[in-house]
Amino acid sequence: MAHLPESVKHEFVNLPLYRRGKVRDTYLLTDHPDLLLSVASDRISIFDFVLSALIPQKGEILTAMNEFWRAQIVGDIVPHDLVAYGSGIDTYLPANLRNNRELQKRASVVRKLAMLPIEAVVRGYLTGSGWESYQRDRMVCGHRLPELLFDGVQLPYVIFTPTTKEEEGHDEHIDADYVGRKYSPAVERISLQLYQSALGFARGRGIVLADTKFEFGTNGSVLTLGDELLTPDSSRFWNLDEWRNAAAAYTSPSSLDKQFVREEGRRLGIKGLDPRRSEDRARVHGFEIAPSICAQTTRIYRHIFSRLAGMKLEMYQRYVMAIDIEIPMTRIEIVLGSKSDLDQTEAGRQFLSKQSKVDAHLNVISCHRNPETLRNFVASLPDDCVVIAAAGKAAALPGIIRSWLEHFGIGNIPVLGVGLEGNSDASDYAARLSIEELPGRSVILDGDQAYFGGKGFLKACKDGVKNEYLCVSGQVREADIDIPLLS
Repeated sequence: MAHLPESVKHEFVNLPLYRRGKVRDTYLLTDHPDLLLSVASDRISIFDFVLSALIPQKGEILTAMNEFWRAQIVGDIVPHDLVAYGSGIDTYLPANLRNNRELQKRASVVRKLAMLPIEAVVRGYLTGSGWESYQRDRMVCGHRLPELLFDGVQLPYVIFTPTTKEEEGHDEHIDADYVGRKYSPAVERISLQLYQSALGFARGRGIVLADTKFEFGTNGSVLTLGDELLTPDSSRFWNLDEWRNAAAAYTSPSSLDKQFVREEGRRLGIKGLDPRRSEDRARVHGFEIAPSICAQTTRIYRHIFSRLAGMKLEMYQRYVMAIDIEIPMTRIEIVLGSKSDLDQTEAGRQFLSKQSKVDAHLNVISCHRNPETLRNFVASLPDDCVVIAAAGKAAALPGIIRSWLEHFGIGNIPVLGVGLEGNSDASDYAARLSIEELPGRSVILDGDQAYFGGKGFLKACKDGVKNEYLCVSGQVREADIDIPLLS
C-alpha cells in the first residue's frame, strides 16, 4: 500500500479495499470475484512520493484517457483489462452505488490480473532518466546509443527500457533482454507495437509522445495489458512545433504532463529524497503545493486530453462515456477591429448563435482608435473565456489583446488570432505575418498558420468551442529608457 498524506486520503466507495496505490484505489466487487473496481483519484505523485495536494479533475482525465486509448490504439494488438467504463460500470455495482455520476467519471471495472513486477518503458526520444543514464556511459537498459546525443533528441530507433516496479523506493533500470528471458519476449514486442501506434496517432494531433510505460499482467496464461495507458501520469508529451524548435537548439521542450509538478518538486528539494525513509516522507508530506501549481496542472492535463481526443473532457464524458452530465457553458468573446469586418465573420457568428452551450459576445474595438477602451475591456474579462480576435491589414489586434492579458495577470485566457482578407495580396500577407510572427507564438494559430478570412474565422469559432488551450506566459523584459545614442 502506498504511503499517503492524511490530507489526500479518501474512501470513494463502501466496498472492500483490494489495493491502495499512489493514485488509484482498487476495490473488490463481491458479486464478481474475477473483477475489480479501479477508482482514479486526484492525488499526484512525483519521485515516488505522494504530495499533499489534489489536482482538480485529474482522476476524471486519467479515466477518460484510459478508455480513449484502449478504443483508439489497442485494438487486437493485445488483450486488455478494461471491462466497463462510464455509465456502463453500473451493471457491476451494488444498487446503492449506481447512477453516481462522480464515480462514473473516475471509475472503471477491470479484470483481476496477476501483475508482472516490471514497468515496460518505451522511448522514442532521449530524455528523463534515460538521458541521465546515457550521460554516464551511453547505455540505457542494455542499449548502447550513438555518441553526441542531446536531451530531447529523437532516437535513431525506438528502444525498450524496462524498470523494476518497487512497492517502496525508486524504480531501477533493468536489462531489456532479462525481461524477455524472465517473462516473455512478447512484453517487449507488444510494448513497441503499442508505442509506435500511439506515436503516429499523437503526431497527427501535433503531439510528440516522447516516452511512456505499459504494465502487463496475466489472466490465466494470457498476457494482458493492465493499469493506466498513455496518460500524462505515465507518459511524456511534447508539442510537436515546440519540439522542432527545441531540437534545432539542441535542447528539450517543455512537457504537457506531470513534468510541470516534477519541476516544482525539484525546487522544493524532493528529488533525491528516499521514499523508504519515514523522515523523508514526513518532510515531503509537509510541503504545501501552491494552488496556482495545481490549477496549471489541471489545465495541462485537460489540454493534452482535448488535443488527443479531439474534444473537451465533458463532451467525451457525455457522448462517449454516456454519463448524464451537463456540458459547461463556453464563453466566447469576439473582438473585431472594425464594423467593416462583420461580413467576413457572419458564418462564424451564425455557428455560435446556434450552440446551446455557448455564451458568445461581439465587440468592435479598434486597438488604434480605442486603446483605452480595449485596455479596460481586457481587464474586465473573466478568466474562463476564449477570445477570438480578428482584424485585417497589419492585424495588430490579436497581439495587443494578448499583451494586455499578460499585463493584467490573466494570461491563461487564450486568444485565437484571425487575419481578415484585405484588398491586396500585400495586406493579406501582412495580416497573416502580424499574427504568425508574434514572439513565442503567443496567439493561438490554426496549426502553424494564422486563421484567415471568413472560413478561418468560422474554424476559429468551432475550435474555440471544442478545444482546451494552454497559454504560456511570455518572458518579461525590462525596458531600456533614454539609452545613449552611441555606445
